[in-house]
Amino acid sequence: MQIALSTFFDKLRFYVFSWNRFANEQAAYEYWLRRVNCCVEAEQAYGLEVVYRMHYSDVIERPKSAMHALLDFPGEPYSGQCLESLVQRINSPNVPVDFNPSDPSTNLTTVEQARQLSDKLRSSPQQGRASLKLAEKLEAEFNQRVEYFGGLGTKYSEAQNLIAKLERERAMLNASPAGGRG
Repeated sequence: MQIALSTFFDKLRFYVFSWNRFANEQAAYEYWLRRVNCCVEAEQAYGLEVVYRMHYSDVIERPKSAMHALLDFPGEPYSGQCLESLVQRINSPNVPVDFNPSDPSTNLTTVEQARQLSDKLRSSPQQGRASLKLAEKLEAEFNQRVEYFGGLGTKYSEAQNLIAKLERERAMLNASPAGGRG
């Protein structure tokens, strides 16, 4: 499995203002931090052979070379048609460049954490070596989630059966001569 990782702190504004995806700026920053930290963890766990870090600014400023690099990573051939989807920016809000999205209720520590992580990813090279220990940790977490979600159907069915049983008992109590009152 190979993963292409795109980091784009500047795109955060898109998530805050488009389609009301988040309740506020704080929620958008927290979402971005969680997602990018997960990507960084995957990069550390699996290394350069599995994770390719791509910066959003590269796609915008140098789309052809960025697309070449991205497709070279999994060994796919380049086609000029790959750039066609980049011509029209369909996933961007119509927010003026000089718009100040600052929300006074946003925790400045969270903003600073996001800026530092973004700066670090822009200025540091990608992790070269994979970490077997971290990969095993991620694998274990993944397996726990699979097990949890795999058992939800059974738990739901058990809950439905319990509800039906309790409803039958309530109906019998209400139908008794005392009306369910002792």
